[in-house]
Amino acid sequence: MKELYVFNLNIELIGEISEYKELQIERNYDKVSQLILRIASSSEAIELLKHDNILTTQDDVNYGFIIEHFDYTDESETEIEIHAYSLNYMLSWRSIDFQQRYEGNVEDLIKYFVKTNFIAPSNPNRVLPNLRLASNKGININDESTKTGGEVIGHVFEICNKHEMSIDVLLNHQDKKFDVVTWQGVDRSTQQALNPHVIFSKEYDNIINQKYIHNKVDYRTTAIVAGEGEGVDRKQVVTNDHLSGFNRRELYVDARDLQSDYTDDNDNQKTMTPAEYDEALRKRGDEKLSDFQIIETFESEVDMYSQFTYNVDYKLGDRVSVRNDEIQRILHPRVISATLTSNKEGITLSINFGSNIPTIYEKIKKKVNK
Repeated sequence: MKELYVFNLNIELIGEISEYKELQIERNYDKVSQLILRIASSSEAIELLKHDNILTTQDDVNYGFIIEHFDYTDESETEIEIHAYSLNYMLSWRSIDFQQRYEGNVEDLIKYFVKTNFIAPSNPNRVLPNLRLASNKGININDESTKTGGEVIGHVFEICNKHEMSIDVLLNHQDKKFDVVTWQGVDRSTQQALNPHVIFSKEYDNIINQKYIHNKVDYRTTAIVAGEGEGVDRKQVVTNDHLSGFNRRELYVDARDLQSDYTDDNDNQKTMTPAEYDEALRKRGDEKLSDFQIIETFESEVDMYSQFTYNVDYKLGDRVSVRNDEIQRILHPRVISATLTSNKEGITLSINFGSNIPTIYEKIKKKVNK
């Protein structure tokens, strides 16, 4: 069983947990990760598993999960169930309170929204203590984004998903800081020749069971983006307008929050040119469309003792090759989630290769945010 460490918000170790009923850790590349712990109730467990304490595993002490849900049950025996979320969940605690715009390197773009709303906001009450920006990883992509309103975490993940990258908040034990890190997985698929190939299939005897899903229910190709103005004078742009017939599936995006006149983070009045404003609307459409792509995924229970070892030969976010000869499909997807379950019966690992399937909650939020 994996041993757990418990830290407080000052990143001080306050205890350890080695005995429990079940531990499930779901690490995600394109959204917040989650830890669920079921443990027999005791005064020691209740003291350790308080809201806002942070759990890590012994083998990854920098990746923390903050406790947000505590469930106590007294039936045939007393039990506690804890739901904790990866520290990037803290980026949901602030909203983008005015129109904010940045153009440049995508890592700087993402960190701009974090810095403006958490680290150096105009209102000092909005500062999140000990949060800081880590150095860039060298992702050479440029982009622009303009946004008003909504949780910061939602917007930065929209940008990340658009460019197949990710964001995490990691514990820095030496400096007692929360480091904001942007990163991108490594390509280990058969489509490249730089890195060793990682291939999963029943034929390679490294898959215990496999489920393939191809879902176009929420798929959209074309964004109709409505910006500032009223009635027939309202500004509108259409992305991918060349698509037609059965190949065209439209998404309406209300971008009224996006105005050509805005105040930057230095309180300077700015005005976008018509071309800049059109481009900002198109970028907004592209960001929204990234949430409405075809879901194509292989959900697989991976043999942990096969020729490829998770976190050694391949990691979360890496691109690998997955094949199934019976349905004649080969994909080169990213490892989008990894769920590890630990209990007295042992440890199992389930990998999701490809698109992450939205939960009911995420689908509802998507409908609201269109």
